[in-house]
Amino acid sequence: MTPPLARVGLTRAEAEAAGHRVRTATRRVADMATVPRAKIVGEPRGLMIAVVDAETDLILGVTMLAHDAHETINTVAIAMRHGLTASQVRDEIYTHPSMTEALNDLFANLA
Repeated sequence: MTPPLARVGLTRAEAEAAGHRVRTATRRVADMATVPRAKIVGEPRGLMIAVVDAETDLILGVTMLAHDAHETINTVAIAMRHGLTASQVRDEIYTHPSMTEALNDLFANLA
């Protein structure tokens, strides 16, 4: 599948069904100014969705349909496994240019 699809954790519906009050962000890759990698490789199509617990700021799940999603999702999985908050992941500095830079934008747009 191009671009690749990757997911870790819960969807918004699953998180709400489990009793979480959530904040979410849905971002089109083409709209992310902090993600030049997608444009460099000629693949700006795609979408990223984050689901975060509104009370704890813990990441409950992320879905990525984007260039290198199959690699980038591993960063999210590690963050979730080690209890990093969405704010902590948002504030990290990632290799440039790489698709992991999308995490800054994605977690900065939670509503």
